[in-house]
Amino acid sequence: MLRRFAVGLLLLPLSVGCRQPSAPALQPGDLVRPQIALAPEGSWPEGARAAVGMLLEVHRPGRELTFLGDKEVPVEQAVMRATVTFLSGDSPLGEPLEVPFVRDC
Repeated sequence: MLRRFAVGLLLLPLSVGCRQPSAPALQPGDLVRPQIALAPEGSWPEGARAAVGMLLEVHRPGRELTFLGDKEVPVEQAVMRATVTFLSGDSPLGEPLEVPFVRDC
């Protein structure tokens, strides 16, 4: 029994070393689409604060749809901005605003 355990411990590093390295999270040719994951329902009253959460879908030819993980992109490269337009009915209220997304995790 002890001998089998020792052999298993010796083979473990070999099996871990044989795994294929994972592909980078983003590669040239990938298509990235934002997807709203969390947003208030209904209208926001004037002066109210609202949190909007986004997920990023990654479409790569020959691979299933995946979502970009927080740890897959270095913080200094994860700079995102959104354009927000406030509406009254179907009419815009002023010019659209560009705002940064804040990475809070």
